[in-house]
Amino acid sequence: MKPIMLRLISIALFAAVCGAAPAYAQNARLQIDHLDKLFPKAVETVDVRVDGALLLMASKFLRSDKADEAAVKEIVQALKGVYVKGVEFDKEGEYSESDVEAVRQQLSAPGWERIVGVRSKRDGENVEVFLMINNDAVIEGIGVLISDPKQIMVVNVVGPLDPEKINNLRGQFGIPKDFALDFGGAKKTRSRGAN
Repeated sequence: MKPIMLRLISIALFAAVCGAAPAYAQNARLQIDHLDKLFPKAVETVDVRVDGALLLMASKFLRSDKADEAAVKEIVQALKGVYVKGVEFDKEGEYSESDVEAVRQQLSAPGWERIVGVRSKRDGENVEVFLMINNDAVIEGIGVLISDPKQIMVVNVVGPLDPEKINNLRGQFGIPKDFALDFGGAKKTRSRGAN
């Protein structure tokens, strides 16, 4: 997987681990188990299912007396789940476009908004990042869909996310210093000299 793809996944996951609010959006959970049928043909698979109870238990390992860990602890306790499915193949043509469309169709449902779309004709890579935002401007979920001729990866984070807390943790826990969310629309900013 190329560094830009890994960085986008990292941004999505770490952004998701950085919010808190009382709402829960059941419809922010994507149905991605259909990708399991591709596992036998894949040379590499990723299958992560971390529900709220496990996240709550993991948060107990974070210390409340350290400011940075306390902030992450509060965030993790608010999340309802983190789900990742990925398959990578040795050769092209091992999955069909319908496998990708099944996810994209869910991300086209009311409530989801695409904030990033990167398509490369040269190597066939596609990266899309979606947010589900409720009427109170609270992010209820993040969906990341990555595909190229030899792989599909879906990242889904469910739970209320507070953009202010995401921005407060820039430069920590793998979140790039130049990552920012703005509710005129989410955006990623890049300053001079940033990598």
